[in-house]
Amino acid sequence: MSEKVLEKLISESMRYSEGRTCVFSWQGGEPLLAGLDFFRKAIALEKKYGKQGQIVSNSIQTNGTMLNMEWIRLFRDYNFLIGISLDGPPQIHNRYRRYPSGKGSFEKVMEGINLLRKGGVEFNILATIGKETGSNPEEILDFFLSEGFFYVQFIPAVDRTHDRIADFSLTPTQYGDFLCRLFDRWWNRGSPLISLRQFDSILEILLQGNSSFCKFRNQCGQYIVVEFNGDTYPCDFFVRKEWKLGNIFQTSIKRLFEEAKSRFGKWKEKAPSDCSSCHWNFICHNGCPWFRWIKNGNMGDKDYFCEAYKKFLSSTIERFEKLRGSLLLRRYIRSPKSSFLN
Repeated sequence: MSEKVLEKLISESMRYSEGRTCVFSWQGGEPLLAGLDFFRKAIALEKKYGKQGQIVSNSIQTNGTMLNMEWIRLFRDYNFLIGISLDGPPQIHNRYRRYPSGKGSFEKVMEGINLLRKGGVEFNILATIGKETGSNPEEILDFFLSEGFFYVQFIPAVDRTHDRIADFSLTPTQYGDFLCRLFDRWWNRGSPLISLRQFDSILEILLQGNSSFCKFRNQCGQYIVVEFNGDTYPCDFFVRKEWKLGNIFQTSIKRLFEEAKSRFGKWKEKAPSDCSSCHWNFICHNGCPWFRWIKNGNMGDKDYFCEAYKKFLSSTIERFEKLRGSLLLRRYIRSPKSSFLN
């Protein structure tokens, strides 16, 4: 991304979000390849265009292999949140995350994590699960617990190539089994020891009716993707020419967000066959548009993982309800004059 595009992106975004928090999530590829000077420039522009009292937040999703103390100092000084791509213990992580030489990247990633810890930089873990790594949820979770990784998100790897599901993709049956077994290990007799985003999101829905997790929200359009040349898209899954919203040099950020919600976000509200009457629709809200499209290129289809979610929720909803009750009781005890509804 050139400095011209970077400045346009930041100035427009800061103006649009005036009076609110402005969040920049830097992703790639591997975003650290942009170099330290790129992010120093981004911070300088955030300072230049920020208004008094405005809050700006930066996060980076990285594989962690390029981290050094210069990066750590930058992240610590400006409170970056770092997402680290780590799929589990060595034999699982190295299945898909290898250098061109064939050598696994696990040791290098852990070196980067240790630097983040040493420098006091906040980070969380994003773990991808594919067909060949999706049969070991207990082993993966136990590894994360042993390393003290308490904020984790699991991403099922699914893609579409040559008009069919890619070979590495997790199957719905696998994913259903993975989630059920993961929950059983996570449950810990009603006192979970780790934050798993998917499970936290279901608790959010049971507590307040909606979720911060886009896949379980009732509408898409929480963010837009800005590419290196200023082209914008409604979701990082849909960076495709048919979904291009516009370009930040021709269209305002405000208008691009409106486009994302009106043209793309509404797709999630359109219920595929059988979804509107499904008992679990209040959680998945018609499924993720990407996982609806992935099956056969039809956004009107059911979520690829529909049966996985049904199996998982049927197996766990009673325990989720118990956790909900515990959280409500804890909230009430802390504030005895408040209503359970507040």
